[in-house]
Amino acid sequence: MAFLSRGILLLLLAVICLELSGVLADGPDRCWCVNTLKRRVPKEEIEEFSIFPRKSKCNNIEIILTLKPVNKTTEVTQRCLSPETKQGINLQLCWNRKNVNNTSTFKISNCFESHK
Repeated sequence: MAFLSRGILLLLLAVICLELSGVLADGPDRCWCVNTLKRRVPKEEIEEFSIFPRKSKCNNIEIILTLKPVNKTTEVTQRCLSPETKQGINLQLCWNRKNVNNTSTFKISNCFESHK
């Protein structure tokens, strides 16, 4: 009887571990971007950007811009850009076309390289 209860306890523990690993692998349980910019951000102000596709707990495509430091500060500033803006659409096209290594961030300069 003790063997059976230990077996059930271990099985329950294994199920809990599998459930938790699925939650952690899925990312945060909400969208990162609450408010998004509807205006264009000059490319000279953007250092890099990330695009996160829709996920199970966030039905939005999220574009996060990392802006270049201003006035020699080391503070990193990030802004969310609406994926429906013209700039958002262009960044998604660039991401899909040039991000072959599936990196999490992408330098903005890669979108404006001259074709050789």
